[in-house]
Amino acid sequence: MEVRETGAGAVEHEDHPLLHRRVRDPRTDREGELMAVVEEYVGMVAGTSKHTRTAYVRAANGLEFTAAPDTLVRL
Repeated sequence: MEVRETGAGAVEHEDHPLLHRRVRDPRTDREGELMAVVEEYVGMVAGTSKHTRTAYVRAANGLEFTAAPDTLVRL
């Protein structure tokens, strides 16, 4: 997926109280450092733009995974 930082289709980074902290995703039991929370466009439904919030977490092995930002737990 191409991520645009500015202009049309840009991804909006959000502040989050756990940003750059160690967290655990309780749904998958994976752990890592919260790197970013972004609001992403997912499409149109009944003429309305739909978006989702996604957390990007970097695991100890350097690979990132996504999670729901509201479910993350601080370690």
